[in-house]
Amino acid sequence: MISFENINKPDWRYNLLYSYVHLMHNYIYYRKYYILNRERIPKGKPVVAISNHQNGLTDALGILFGFSKDGRHPVFIARADIFKREIAAKALRFLNIMPAFRAMDVGTAGVGENEAIFNRSAQVLTENGVIALFPEAGHQNCHTLGTFKKGFARIAFRAAEMMDFKEPVYIQPMSNHYDNYFSVQGRLVITFGEPFEFTDLYELYKTQPHRAEKLLADRARVVVDELMLNIKDLEHYEEYEMLCSIYGRELLKDEGKKWSYFPNQLHASQKVVKMLDNCRENDPDTFDDIMKITHRYCHSLDKMHLRDWVFAQKLSTPGFLLRLLLCIILTPIVIACWAINIVPFSMSSFITRKIKDYMLHSSFHFAVGFLVAYPLWFIISGIVLGAVTGIWWLLPIYMVVLPLSLLVYLRSKVMIKKVYNRVRRFRLWFRGNRYYAEAVETRQNIIKKFSLIRK
Repeated sequence: MISFENINKPDWRYNLLYSYVHLMHNYIYYRKYYILNRERIPKGKPVVAISNHQNGLTDALGILFGFSKDGRHPVFIARADIFKREIAAKALRFLNIMPAFRAMDVGTAGVGENEAIFNRSAQVLTENGVIALFPEAGHQNCHTLGTFKKGFARIAFRAAEMMDFKEPVYIQPMSNHYDNYFSVQGRLVITFGEPFEFTDLYELYKTQPHRAEKLLADRARVVVDELMLNIKDLEHYEEYEMLCSIYGRELLKDEGKKWSYFPNQLHASQKVVKMLDNCRENDPDTFDDIMKITHRYCHSLDKMHLRDWVFAQKLSTPGFLLRLLLCIILTPIVIACWAINIVPFSMSSFITRKIKDYMLHSSFHFAVGFLVAYPLWFIISGIVLGAVTGIWWLLPIYMVVLPLSLLVYLRSKVMIKKVYNRVRRFRLWFRGNRYYAEAVETRQNIIKKFSLIRK
């Protein structure tokens, strides 16, 4: 087994890679990356960072760069099956990742290897380091929170034990929230909750360790639940999401807050879900009525191939024509940017087609496309351009233009979808399509009915 000694010690090679990935993650891959309340991180204290888990590698990067101003690089714990190949194990060790041995991956006999990992993790904490892991022990495929395993609690208590229970170990709850799990140039918000220590459980741990670990895991889950968007009613998941979109806008409008600021959307969605949960419990008839009309609205949008956001905006013929004209004018630039970037983007897409778990697609797009394929493509195409033209002084200009073309390419994919929705909406409205008229009326009824449960 690879040695994990000094895994939390400074390494100039890691720092160099960190700077590169930080740039690509924060400013290229995401259109907006928000970090809320990171001042809550306990400075110079042992920290176990925990978060909900929904999107593979990008969840871990969200945590990693959330600590960017703390001065410490978290040491992550990931499932052991990805360490099977020696080259992968060495790469993961370099990235400050240690394995957690789950029975489903290594069998019951292999679980005993966790002892060494837990001890090393606890040692990192005694040195005032940061251990980061996902207590769900697997990612979800939607905005919901799974059951918490006790691994993080075991590590935290072991660190406290190593320090003779004289020092507090802090649990730093976090959450991630994406506007889209799969699209590039999306938005991500990382929220830091209030850190808490668990010295009140020390005495219980000395006599009933498993019970103390379970209590800590349950306590931590409640805190993470409050930070994230957790839709518990999976039977009506689509309706819940649609109501977050429809009525979330209404809530923010009443509160005088901007919908365009993504953390506000998270705040509004949390309130909508809470109101719906209360309605389901206290007034099931009204809840069922809202679910039925929302389901009908979702079905209407599917039939018309439209998104809800186009109905949230006022229909303006001059505005529509102006946007359409602007898109036509920009078309040559967009085509040029597509021609430059379609090859490296297709490389990562080719790989993701073979990955059955859709929630890992964004991880491969980032790791394969943005960290490897794009840089190699830019360098190779630049050298070819210089060799063919013989004008080598163009190379620095080319290297500046290429990243800009990448951003235009990525944003144009979003723009095309929006143009499609606007053109289709205008066409249905202009022709007096009855499905369109019904959808507008149904949406207004949803807002009226939902306003009743808000009171």
